[in-house]
Amino acid sequence: MILWPLGGYTFCDGLSNGEEEGIRGDLKDDIKIALVGPLAHIPMCLFWVAMYAAVNHGDMSDFSFRNYLTVISSGYKGFFSTLFEQACLINILLLWFNLFIPVYPFDGGRLMTSSMLMMGVALNKAALLTFFASIVLSVALFAWSIVSIVDGVGITGILTLLVPFHMWSECHQLYSSIVGGRLREHPLFGRDCYIHRDAVPSIFQLSNAARNAANTNTTGEEPEQNENVTVNPTETDLDQITYVDVE
Repeated sequence: MILWPLGGYTFCDGLSNGEEEGIRGDLKDDIKIALVGPLAHIPMCLFWVAMYAAVNHGDMSDFSFRNYLTVISSGYKGFFSTLFEQACLINILLLWFNLFIPVYPFDGGRLMTSSMLMMGVALNKAALLTFFASIVLSVALFAWSIVSIVDGVGITGILTLLVPFHMWSECHQLYSSIVGGRLREHPLFGRDCYIHRDAVPSIFQLSNAARNAANTNTTGEEPEQNENVTVNPTETDLDQITYVDVE
C-alpha cells in the first residue's frame, strides 16, 4: 500500500509466480482486478448523493457541481450541500481517472496494456501506444483543468491540474525504459503477468485455415494440419514471439 499526493493505492501482482513453477499470468484476471477498484466509486458516489438528498429533504433541484461561496456561507444547509456535491464529483473524477488514464499507477494502464497483450500486441509496441495515448490525453486534461478552475468547479479543478504533471513524469519514465531497453524494470510493464504471460497470435495475423490455404495455392501441396498453436514469449527478447506447432 502506497500513499502519494493524489491519495493511496494498493498494487497487487500475484497473478503469476514465474516460469520456475510453470505458472503464467492470466491477463483476464488482471483486467478483472483492475476494474474492481474504480467501480467501488459508484456506491460511494451514490452515498454522497443520498446524503445531499437527506440534507435537502429529498429536493435535488439545486444539485450542482459548481462551487459557489454564497451557497457555502448561507448556513449549515448550504455548507453541507456543497460538501456532498464536491464529494460526489471527486468520486466521479476518480472513477474516470482510474479507468481512462493509461499511466502507472492508475488502473487504466493495466486495462489498456492487458487488453492489447490479449490481442497479441508485442509488449514494446503496447508500451509505445500507451506512451503516445498518455501524452495526448495529458495535454487535453491540462486544458480542461484550466477551464474548470476558471468556470468555478472548485477544488476538483486543482486535482485535475495535478494529474497531467504526474502523467508527464510517468511518460518520461516509460520512454526512458523503452529506449534504454529496460522495459522489464518498469513498475507496470515489468510485472510478472506481462512477462510470464500466455501469449496469443496477433489479431492481424492470418488464421491457421487462411495460412494453410495460402500455402496450398503457392506450393500445390497440402500442408500438415495442426489443431493447436502454443505461443510463448522468448526468454531473450520480449518483442519476439515463437510459434510452436503442437501435433
